[in-house]
Amino acid sequence: MFKNTDKHVLTIILLYAAIQIAYLITEYGITGHQFGAPLDDVWIHFRFAENFAHGFFYQYNPGEPTPGTTSPLWVIILSVPFLFSQTAIIPFALIICSLFFLAALIELYQYCVRLGFDGIFSLFITLLTMGAGRLLWSSLSGMEITLFTLLCVLIFKNHLGETERGRLTIVNGLLLGIAANTRPETYLLAGLYYVTSLYLLRKNLKENLGRFALSILIFVVLLLPYPVFSYIHTGGFLPNTYEGQVGDTPKYIPNFTFLLESGKIFVKDNFFIFLLWLAGSGYFLYSVFKQKIETKFLLINLWVILLPLVSAFAAPNWRHHGRYLIPLIPFINIVAIYILRKILQHFKEREFRHYTLLRKISLALILIATINSAVLFAGVLGWNVQNINSQQGNIGSWLKANLLDEKAFGMNDIGIITFTTKKYVVDMAGLVTPEIFRFQKMSYEEGTKSLFRLLKDKGVNYIIIYPDWFEYIMQHHSSAFEKVYSARLEKNTICGGIEMFVYKINWDKIDL
Repeated sequence: MFKNTDKHVLTIILLYAAIQIAYLITEYGITGHQFGAPLDDVWIHFRFAENFAHGFFYQYNPGEPTPGTTSPLWVIILSVPFLFSQTAIIPFALIICSLFFLAALIELYQYCVRLGFDGIFSLFITLLTMGAGRLLWSSLSGMEITLFTLLCVLIFKNHLGETERGRLTIVNGLLLGIAANTRPETYLLAGLYYVTSLYLLRKNLKENLGRFALSILIFVVLLLPYPVFSYIHTGGFLPNTYEGQVGDTPKYIPNFTFLLESGKIFVKDNFFIFLLWLAGSGYFLYSVFKQKIETKFLLINLWVILLPLVSAFAAPNWRHHGRYLIPLIPFINIVAIYILRKILQHFKEREFRHYTLLRKISLALILIATINSAVLFAGVLGWNVQNINSQQGNIGSWLKANLLDEKAFGMNDIGIITFTTKKYVVDMAGLVTPEIFRFQKMSYEEGTKSLFRLLKDKGVNYIIIYPDWFEYIMQHHSSAFEKVYSARLEKNTICGGIEMFVYKINWDKIDL
């Protein structure tokens, strides 16, 4: 006979498999019987991974090491299928993303039980997380999001065990080190974890001091190699992506647009969960003021409150469905159901006549909103993949068929096009060509001349761009560009523009 816990885990596995199949069928239909990745960034990782498998470590253009990814571990993981066959990368990436999410769901259920939720509420939180559309999108994206989500759940689960036993372990030092090579948001999580652990274990600090120091040492040893690699090749400890998206100017005021847009995304996820999250955060702040903190939920509340706030200063980016905050969803669900349970308990203790009806309606509304999110993002995933395949994938295939003798291209979206053509790329957005960031700090005229010099020095005769991204260049040098091909989308859901152009550069018309 199965125990209730076993039955719930089995329910999670079976339901998850059914949803994944439904998502794949939807994607297959929308894309015209194709599979793929919903972001060009995924293909950037594929190209890094392909080169990594062939001995070109963190090199997008072989021979040019550069920290062009914020997830060095993900590059290593994705390099595995390239040891055997390039064609295996899409199924491999989708399968491991999906398996990481399934593992995260099972661990989340067990974590909720240990937090004190009964089996049904633990299952309910897990199902809400399973049905979160953006996490389901992530589970078939080919990105590192679900791996980071799994690592976060494991870190929180182990932290709970440490506080219950009053004894620190080195496990989280190892997990945080791995997570830091998966997503840079780990830097904040590590700080919160160590400060929280010091606070909660302060009475046993002396006996935990050695393990505390060893845990930090393991974390730092695992963390350091990629920042050192970055410093050696760019002079900075952060990846190119950070300067490309955020810049290097200190921010003293939060980006309120980021907070507003991120809030809108979470409202669309599940309006009822969002309201409960706000209520739960308010209750947490009240408990801090009253010095009545529930220690089991301390790290969770700090994480779901501070990551968006710190991101508003350090990395205010809500693109791609707010993907950098997606790993918060399981913990937001925990906070939301925790406060809902308190609200329901309040009515029950006061013998509210319609308590049972209130409880059923509350849970039903939350579940319906979650189902709506899951259904919506099945279509979003399909259309995102369709867009990447139909526009950038289309252009990559055209370049490979028609410009085979060209040795290099310039472009602003470098993923699937470079993966398809295998040509040298000058990244006009700077991700793998960090010289571009220096040009962007010049005047428009000097920066443009420097860009053209770089393109010519690298043997670029064709650029593939969205013209709107390069207004100054198109206004002052359009006569030097001859359109030779373009790919236009009927419905753009994820690309940087509705039409991407291939231009031939007439170098005799450009004064360098």
